Amino acid sequence: MHRRELLRLMGVMALAGLPTGLWAMQHRADDGLSEGHRLITIGGGLTETVFALGAGDRIVGTDSTSTYPVAAEALPRVGYQHTLTIESLLALRPHALIHDGSAGPEGTLTRAREAGVRILTVPGEPSLEGFRARVRTLGQWLDATETARRVIDDVDQDLARARDLQAGFPRPPAVVALMAHGQGNAVAAGRDTKADALIRLAGGRNVFTDFAGYRPVSREGVMAKRPDALVITGAAAADFGGMLGRVPQYVGDTLFLLGFGPRLGEAVLTVTRFLGGDSRTRRDARFTDIPYA
Repeated sequence: MHRRELLRLMGVMALAGLPTGLWAMQHRADDGLSEGHRLITIGGGLTETVFALGAGDRIVGTDSTSTYPVAAEALPRVGYQHTLTIESLLALRPHALIHDGSAGPEGTLTRAREAGVRILTVPGEPSLEGFRARVRTLGQWLDATETARRVIDDVDQDLARARDLQAGFPRPPAVVALMAHGQGNAVAAGRDTKADALIRLAGGRNVFTDFAGYRPVSREGVMAKRPDALVITGAAAADFGGMLGRVPQYVGDTLFLLGFGPRLGEAVLTVTRFLGGDSRTRRDARFTDIPYA
């Protein structure tokens, strides 16, 4: 780090009330996350998991995607997960920042680390096993291994109920998952995404597996795939009306569907019911977001 940058960083730390020497040394060497440690959590599903593990009171700040539970909405924001700034982080005097690989930019994380903030990364794989690994890792760090086991067990019970319903499917329904992307048009989820994993866990077949990640799609492009159903996050619903109105649509909250946190089993079970033709779910899903329950 250049001298000018170091002096600027020390100034930010001083304004935030952070000691600039001993504090950094102590918390680089500390391997645990005690109850007194101040945490910043990045990623809605991760923040929700920390609350579910009983450590929500240790969080002093989070990013704009962390909207559940209600207590998370009251926390100070440090910006969007990919565009964090060093000033917003250090102003909260954190001991550690926890993310799943989505936090950035890397330069901000590097400067935070140099200021003595521990940067901790949990497994971020968009899969059921990734969810389990994240919960177990956080449980170990937060001294909540038994609670972590219960969180995983609760999800597994919902998944078992979903599989029982899927046994009655005549075939896996062809599904398109659509969501908003920045200020542009809606995008479809391909393989290696949480949306793809959700579709498969719910007994469906993602029709867009010829690409990885997310890509813009047109109404005509979606209809050409002849989907049996659409799973849409609320912000993308406005982009896909008209001809797509003939296809059963489930419009839900992004964090509920794709957070892959403690409500993963509930999300899978709900989408499974929708794909199975549950009349109440189909009627309500087109017009309402999924409640946080």
